[in-house]
Amino acid sequence: MAFLGDYHTHTTFSRRGAKKHAVGSVLDNAFAAKKAGLTELAITDHGFCHYYGIDGEGAFAKLKEACKQAEALTGVKIYAGLENNLDQRSGKNKDLPALMECTPETLEKLEIVQGGYHAMVGTPTIFRNMLFWTRNVIFKFWPSKKLIARNTEAYKRAIDEYPIDFIGHLNRGIIADAVEVAKYAHERGVYIELNGRHKSLNKKQIKKMVEAGVQFICNSDAHKPESVGKMPVAVKMIKKYGIPYSQIANWDKLPEFRSQSFQVARRQKNGEVIDG
Repeated sequence: MAFLGDYHTHTTFSRRGAKKHAVGSVLDNAFAAKKAGLTELAITDHGFCHYYGIDGEGAFAKLKEACKQAEALTGVKIYAGLENNLDQRSGKNKDLPALMECTPETLEKLEIVQGGYHAMVGTPTIFRNMLFWTRNVIFKFWPSKKLIARNTEAYKRAIDEYPIDFIGHLNRGIIADAVEVAKYAHERGVYIELNGRHKSLNKKQIKKMVEAGVQFICNSDAHKPESVGKMPVAVKMIKKYGIPYSQIANWDKLPEFRSQSFQVARRQKNGEVIDG
């Protein structure tokens, strides 16, 4: 019995100029995954607007090709993805999209889609995101029902509007109704991540999610190859809070991701012709 996949890892594609956010190439992560006995791996470097975001469509094309080559060399199934973030306006203005971190063209090319939150990602401007980040820091200690409701709505809109496969480190750095988000995600086939590095959910929240049948996915959030497949914080939470392994999507089985079927359904809804 073991984890068969790790779907949240970073490489040197996450960078700002010469300054790297992670160490190790796609191939380094792939070999580490093989050594750890994993069947599948995802590379989810930061979205275009993150401070250490991947450098546009050209860089993503190179990442995807690197994933293809690494898969051929190692035999590990590798998904090319991005770690996208909530737009701070999306819970307030219903005319604005919930994710702003890659172009529609790139979104179509993603093989796995992670949704979540990071501070100051530059959408729509650094200044406005600093205000958003500051509000979440302040109201973490004095919870604002209005902000919680707005953030909760932002998560839900992202799930509805984009082919998100899992929510990464839910409620890390942001305050939302995590249980409501998790239930909403579960009803739509979206996994809730148990992050291998960060604890962002408490015992009470986890218990309610388990009771609701929420499906979790454990990931390393590796920023170096030797961390691929290692999920100490997630494993501790599973044992401490009694999370059934039957509700862990990548424990002794492989998860089913909704992104491909989501995009097909969206195109059909829009009246587009589906080849094949």
